[in-house]
Formats: sequence, structure tokens, C-alpha cells
Amino acid sequence: MGGSVFRCLMFLLLVPALASAVELKPETLRAWDAYIGAAKGRMEKRANGQAPFLWVDEERDLAQRVRAGEVLVGPVDGDSPHPVPHGLIHDWIGAVFIPKAHLDDVMAVLDDYGHYQEFYRPMVAKSRLLEQTADHEKVTLLMVQKAYSVTGAVETDDEIQIARPGPHRAFSWSISVRVQEIADYGRPSEHLLPEDHGPGYVWRTYGVTRLEQRDGGVYVEMEMTDLSRDIPLWYRWLIQPLAERLPRAVLRETLQDTRDVVSKKIRAASLTTHPLAQ
Repeated sequence: MGGSVFRCLMFLLLVPALASAVELKPETLRAWDAYIGAAKGRMEKRANGQAPFLWVDEERDLAQRVRAGEVLVGPVDGDSPHPVPHGLIHDWIGAVFIPKAHLDDVMAVLDDYGHYQEFYRPMVAKSRLLEQTADHEKVTLLMVQKAYSVTGAVETDDEIQIARPGPHRAFSWSISVRVQEIADYGRPSEHLLPEDHGPGYVWRTYGVTRLEQRDGGVYVEMEMTDLSRDIPLWYRWLIQPLAERLPRAVLRETLQDTRDVVSKKIRAASLTTHPLAQ
């Protein structure tokens, strides 16, 4: 169930001035590991009932808004990005409601990696399932972000763990086990850069997807968390606004695409079952 593998390559992909090579530092990685440890702890509380399973149930009107068709997206803990030594952690959460859907309808789309480049284009250029069991998946993704005259591309391998704590609930968490930025993407000189070396657009990724079937459909929530290089002080005035707008837009588009694909499949199945409905 891989909706959470989507990565906000973010604003850094759009800034040629940040193209100089940097190296992931040990203190940056330690801060990331601590942050993700806390994020996993929050998900465990949701799974075992110590906290609401869904983010939209934390405030009275959120579930009502998504049932009305709104796509909700916001920074986790009210702030993003989070500065860490020599890096930034970008952490966003979003939710959408898919009317008339069943849990298996949504999981089937999220597991259909062979069609991700159709479902989620142009952000996903390639996708492939490497391994799969009932509760584990490993996938490789090529993610591309273009803006102005800049193209950023990152190839990742992601390990995904899947759980179904009840007949109407499912969640997954994914974490990158390989992240390599691609230099000169789309040119004859295109090549993979060594892990933890390069422009530092994205060093690590983590994601959570939560699904719950109720109220005549399925709630879909996604959290996307990425580690990138820090923004040099002299570019911060230019980049900071993008740091807030672009990840919100990417997550919103991913949720909308998921809803659109699932809804389209539900309509197609209904026409097949009831052809006179045409």
C-alpha cells in the first residue's frame, strides 16, 4: 500500500543556486533518526487507540470538511520545515474522502505500482515493485520535479510495512533504504550520484498512509516527511515562501489523483455491472 512513498522533492529542486555538491553529515542523520522515531511513536498510538486513528478526527469539523469534498493539507505540528543541523525536515499531512469506495478499492490502487506513472504523472516517471508479501513491500521509484528551467530527479528504494488493525482500517509506513539524486536528468550525460552526496535536494524519506472505511466511503490520509540540505542564509528570503507552498501543492495533488483514480475505477465497475446505467 504505497501512497505514502510519494516524496515532496520540494522547492530545492527548483533552485539552480543550490546545485553545488554537499554531503550528508552524521549530526544531520542523527537528528533525522530521532525525528522519525518520534513520528513512529505517534503512529503506534493511533494504531493502538491511544490517539484518534485519523488526523481528521482530532478536530470536530475536519472530517466534515473532507466529506464535503475538500482536500485538507497542512504542516505537521503547525510548522514546516523544521531546521536541524545542516539540514531541513519537511513534514506535511493531508486528507481526502472518497465516496462509495471500499477499503480494498483504495488499497488496490495504492498497490498498483506498475501504473503509478499513469496515476501520478508527471511526478512519477518510473515505478516498479521489487518484493511483496502480505505485510511488506519494496519498491523503486523515480521522482521528477520540473519548474522554470530546472529539473530535479531522485531515485529511491522504499521499504513499506502494511497493517490492517481491523476490517475497515489499514495503514502503512514507508522509509527509504536508498536515495540517489540524478545529475543531468534527461540528457545523454545523465547519471546517478553516490548516496548522501550531491545537491542535497532529498537525503531521506518517510511516509505514512492511513485508510478508514466509514460514512459511506474511505478516508485517505497521507503524511510525507523528507530530509534535505539547509538553505544558505543568503537565499533564504527567496526560498522560504516556496518551502511552504510547494510541498502543500504536491501533497494536495497526490491526494486528488488518488481520489480521481479510485472514483474512476468505481464508476467503470458500476457500468460493467449495470450497463443500462449508461
